Amino acid sequence: MNISTFQSNLDFIKSLYFHEEWKDEKCRDRILEAIEEANEKIEKAFGKSMHYLGWKHEPSFEAVEKVVRKFPSTLSFINEFDGRIPIQHAAVATNSFPYIPVLAKEGAKHKVGGEDARGGLLMIDPNQNRGWNTLHWLVCVLTDADNDAKRGRVLKELRNLGLLLKKDIQEYQLLRYACCERNRKRFEYLVNWDPNALIDTRIGNQPLIHALNQEGSLFMILKAGFEKHPNIGGLLFIKDDEGVNAVDTIFNQFGTEKIMEILHRIFSPQNNFPILHHIFIKAPEHIPTFLNKFPWATQLRDHHGRSLQQAVLAAGPDIMNANNFLFPMLTDDQIREKDPITTLYPFAAMAVGENADLEKSFYLLRRHPSVLERRSRSSSITVNAVIRKKRKRSDSV
Repeated sequence: MNISTFQSNLDFIKSLYFHEEWKDEKCRDRILEAIEEANEKIEKAFGKSMHYLGWKHEPSFEAVEKVVRKFPSTLSFINEFDGRIPIQHAAVATNSFPYIPVLAKEGAKHKVGGEDARGGLLMIDPNQNRGWNTLHWLVCVLTDADNDAKRGRVLKELRNLGLLLKKDIQEYQLLRYACCERNRKRFEYLVNWDPNALIDTRIGNQPLIHALNQEGSLFMILKAGFEKHPNIGGLLFIKDDEGVNAVDTIFNQFGTEKIMEILHRIFSPQNNFPILHHIFIKAPEHIPTFLNKFPWATQLRDHHGRSLQQAVLAAGPDIMNANNFLFPMLTDDQIREKDPITTLYPFAAMAVGENADLEKSFYLLRRHPSVLERRSRSSSITVNAVIRKKRKRSDSV
């Protein structure tokens, strides 16, 4: 029997009973029972079909909406083989994922998965024991470049619908699961939306950078970190709960040689990242390793316009003292150059703070006393303070 014949039969039965031309109630009840059974089978057929979107057939999004409006239960139809509902299957399947936004939007209306499941996006996958939800599968499934870009567009659609939230990136550790070369577009989309997730995402009790164990993932995370957080040295100096720098953690995890190769791949194409500024101040124990690999970085200036020597001086006398070999290497031009932020000459920078080094300050003054003639009012006050401290020390002796 085709659909038109079935519809004709339904119209005939409706007309016959509406006009009371047939009054056999038992016959009517049997017919209604048959129609109800047929309706259940129809609903089940559409439910099964929802698991084949984009695979065995490609209906328009509007057609999917029509079916859902007529049979809302199809959104929750469970596949007997893996226990997934259509939106969960779509996230895993190769060709079904473009339908995720419409399934999520309609699912949210009908509270699929519960009040706060966002149409099934936050439902836990029953087919594995890692606690993954639909979002995890959407970002982690490995694809070719074209489908990676398409999945990225699905993320954007969900965001526009208000079904993917910025907080999800950290809460569900989406960067961790998207961090793979074959998922690059999704990873970049999430990073661009929430750059702070690179720093704030926690894996257990560790920052993301500390928890990685794949070289490819580490490369992507480090590269993104230097692009999004250059002023703090990328992610190399993010500390874990025990105060250990990421650079030390990844050295131990992957080996110093491998990490330096990765960093060389990131920095060398442009040779314009002042990595030594950060190493000298935050991880001086690694200076020889980085200086040997990136000698060109000694000539760079940071985002403040500071030279390497100025950055070390600005960090305080104790940092300069920890990098003592830099001090005698200060050139005449460097001694005569003001810090672009503090406007202090090097001699004044050495005289500031609790760990002021007056001997070094006077050494610099003796080398170039002409800086006193050019000092600003603020540096004049600093010089007078230096002289008073020097005299006070002499008197106490």
